[in-house]
Amino acid sequence: MLIDREWLSGKAREFMAELDKSELEAAWKVHAEFLKRYPFREHPELIDNLTPDKIYKKGAQDYFFLWVEHRTKALGAIFTYGGAVYPNAIANIDKFKSLLKIAVDDTKPLREKIDAPWEDISGFGGDKLIAKKIIFLYYPDKIIPIFKTDQMEYIIEKLGLSEEEFDNKAKEIYKKEYDDLTLGEKYELLNSILLEIKNSIEEFKNWDNVCFMWFLDSTYPYTGKESRKSRKGRTKLTPLIHKGVLFSPIDELGVACLFFMYHEKLGFPYIVKVSNKFPDVKAIDTSGEPVSIELEYRASDFINHGHPPEDCDYIICWENDLKETPTSEFPQIISLKDEIPKLTKTI
Repeated sequence: MLIDREWLSGKAREFMAELDKSELEAAWKVHAEFLKRYPFREHPELIDNLTPDKIYKKGAQDYFFLWVEHRTKALGAIFTYGGAVYPNAIANIDKFKSLLKIAVDDTKPLREKIDAPWEDISGFGGDKLIAKKIIFLYYPDKIIPIFKTDQMEYIIEKLGLSEEEFDNKAKEIYKKEYDDLTLGEKYELLNSILLEIKNSIEEFKNWDNVCFMWFLDSTYPYTGKESRKSRKGRTKLTPLIHKGVLFSPIDELGVACLFFMYHEKLGFPYIVKVSNKFPDVKAIDTSGEPVSIELEYRASDFINHGHPPEDCDYIICWENDLKETPTSEFPQIISLKDEIPKLTKTI
């Protein structure tokens, strides 16, 4: 791994010179209050005492997910459609309590905590941001609080990890290539790489993991559109063999290419506007109605990017990886992986 340690050390010194340490101290005080209210790692039996109102209650000033998503935001942000998603935990309260017990179980490795069946609760699957944030709050000394897998990959690539090293590290620990890892295995591996870097550079050694996250976030800003540059080399491509497109897309840009080739057959005869801001496309459907469309590689990326569902009519993606949609008002999902074979009769 080719890390420019001298450059990073200099950036670290600059960062610390400008850091408002009182903000960091305030964030950790909030964390201490969270643990005082919800001491589930030391006392997992208290999880059984959680009532629906203690888990989520709209408009209330003290419930579990208020602390997880909002009051501890400075420690690591997640963006969910909480008002739509968190009631699903209440509707599956026994399942949620069992998952929470797994999250705070010291005997289980990080990968098992994340790979637990959070997706059984609608809105808790995908990249499992909610699960990752909960786990971090109980293990802040063991996790760098960057919760999006794509963001961690992006930062680690920027730090110097090569395509070959992604696979070598995965094979060394899990005996398989990086792209064959489970979500939990990927996150465990990426987190261990960041911790290794943090502990190998003198300026970082005395930092807590939140401070290191703030540094990475400011040094390698992530907009949600970036993907690791070597992804193309590792993605298993599926032949399409039609209209000059040889392989399946590997990112959102590839989805856009296919959408603009097939927009008429997909039910959008007229494209009105294309933008690099949400939503990506304004179009006219076959009934003559204006519609808003967001292009994503996976359907879950729409949630991970924090897009407001009420401002979008359709998600056009390559793969629909959502077992259920968070709300009844969620945009209609069109998977090109499913639709293109019907349109072309070739794959």
